[in-house]
Amino acid sequence: MEARFWGTEWSDALSMSNPEIDAEHKSFLDMVNQLNAELAGLQQGKENIIHSMENIMEHASAHFAHEERLLAENDYPAGQEHADIHERLTADIRQALKMIRDTDHISDWVEAGRSIEHLLLEHLQAEDTKYIDYLRTG
Repeated sequence: MEARFWGTEWSDALSMSNPEIDAEHKSFLDMVNQLNAELAGLQQGKENIIHSMENIMEHASAHFAHEERLLAENDYPAGQEHADIHERLTADIRQALKMIRDTDHISDWVEAGRSIEHLLLEHLQAEDTKYIDYLRTG
C-alpha cells in the first residue's frame, strides 16, 4: 500500500483475493481519494464535498450488505460481529457527513474526510482480512 498525504493507492497488499470485493474496495479508495482531493484543494465547494460523502455512504451500505451476504453464504462464524462493525462504520460515516453539513469550518471537513479514509482502510486491513483467511481455508 502506498500512502500519500491525500489518499491511498490500491496495491496487491490490499487484495482480498475476491475480484468482486476487490473491485468494491478499489471503488471505496477512489471515492475517498476524490473526497480528499476536493478537501485538499477545496475546488468543488461544500455541496460537492457533501455529494462525495453521500456517494461514500451509499457505496458503503451496498458493499456492507454484499459482504454480509457472502459471509452468511459461507457460514462465517464471526458474521454477526462483522455486521456489527459495519453498523458502527456506517454510523461513523453518517456522523462525518453530518459534521460537514453542520459546519463551515474547513478544518472540520478535512478531519471528517481523513477520519473516513482511516476507518475504511483500518477495516479493510484488520477486519476484512479475517474473513478472507476463513474463506480461503474453508
